Amino acid sequence: MFRSFLSFRSTEPKIFNILRLLSVIALTFGLCFYTWISVVEFVSNIYKPDVYFSEGVNSYDKDYNLIGFTYPGFRICPNTSNSYDDNDSLEISLHYLYRDELNSTLFFDNGLNENSLHPYNPNMTYDLHNNPENDKFFDKDNRCRIFNSQISVGGITVSSRYLHGGLLFIITLDNSSNYDYFEINFNSINTTTTLPSLFGKPFEDEGNLSFIPNQHFIVRGQYVIYEFAIKRQMYYSSPFYGIFGFKANEEATHIEINEETLASMQNTSFTVLELRYKSSYIRDEEERYQITVGKLISNLGGFYSAVSGIFILLFGAPKLSPWGICQTSLLCCWPIRRSFKKHLASRYVSHAGIPLAEDPREMPQGAKIEDRVAVLEHLLKEYYLDAYYLEKLRTTRNRYLKLQEQYNDLEGVEILNEEDNHDDDFNDNAYSEKGSTSYKK
Repeated sequence: MFRSFLSFRSTEPKIFNILRLLSVIALTFGLCFYTWISVVEFVSNIYKPDVYFSEGVNSYDKDYNLIGFTYPGFRICPNTSNSYDDNDSLEISLHYLYRDELNSTLFFDNGLNENSLHPYNPNMTYDLHNNPENDKFFDKDNRCRIFNSQISVGGITVSSRYLHGGLLFIITLDNSSNYDYFEINFNSINTTTTLPSLFGKPFEDEGNLSFIPNQHFIVRGQYVIYEFAIKRQMYYSSPFYGIFGFKANEEATHIEINEETLASMQNTSFTVLELRYKSSYIRDEEERYQITVGKLISNLGGFYSAVSGIFILLFGAPKLSPWGICQTSLLCCWPIRRSFKKHLASRYVSHAGIPLAEDPREMPQGAKIEDRVAVLEHLLKEYYLDAYYLEKLRTTRNRYLKLQEQYNDLEGVEILNEEDNHDDDFNDNAYSEKGSTSYKK
């Protein structure tokens, strides 16, 4: 299309050539303007990736649960704003809360046993909640305790898929202790992802997600409810990963806590933490680039193809050129240009002149038109026309001619053998006749 600026054809009216030139200028301006707008938009969004939100599908049917996760494991430590206390009387008992959706009633168990359910009331006496069997759910770390989130009730692992009614932690400290608040650091969750299978039942993949560092505080002697949600962020460590079309290469998992304080306890030896699921799915936030280098090139290529299609529709297809910018413009180095011209001359210059560049009616003395046609055929074959099936046809023809020649040779041998046999028969007959004549005499 760009070569049409100066391609004035003598067979066309001048007004038609002018109209084509104006059309080329207009389409070229439109292409340059679109390129400028696309590049500016691409550069302005290098440091502004889009964020896509998604949430894992969850249902009570195991075959359709995509992802499930346990309650978060955490580390709880008593602290004080005064002098340090080496009192190590921290005890924690764990209870599971069952929800009766019909009657809007909560029940708690004794020792995570479904056969020992009791109606739950936040104002009840917490001395009844002591459960020494819960030691297996906590690991001791100096004055701190580490909660193991992999727990089960009635043989079923407590997770977002099943039994997500809530966990009740009764935290006990001696009245003689100087600790006045607790610090909680949530560590990680265990996940179970159900992946579909092309054949057979879906299979499960287990993993672990660690949280970024976090701190939460509970004042001693309070009833606190933590509703938690899990958010997973996928982001780029460098924008260059995104603009070249790669996926986010960094990942961070957050736990979001909504804290609610119900009341203060009369007996400050007891502190209550109720842990609930706010949502039964993991929320994913993934950074993506809407415009990448690949999409930019694709958009520009598509627009250029559309502009070229409009030009061809109006004015027909332009000339075909076997040489591009590399041959016509980038070969500025004289040794390379000379080598390129030398190779072209060895192929397309003959005694009959240069095809398409010199007038065939002005060939040198003694030149043959066959040489010029041969050079022109070589040019068409190397740059324009695919001669694959013509080459196959030549091979088949040569094979046929060879078989025909072999057949003709065999036929000639048979004829010679027949002539030899005929001569032998003739000689035998002649000899027989001569012998019979002698006998009669």
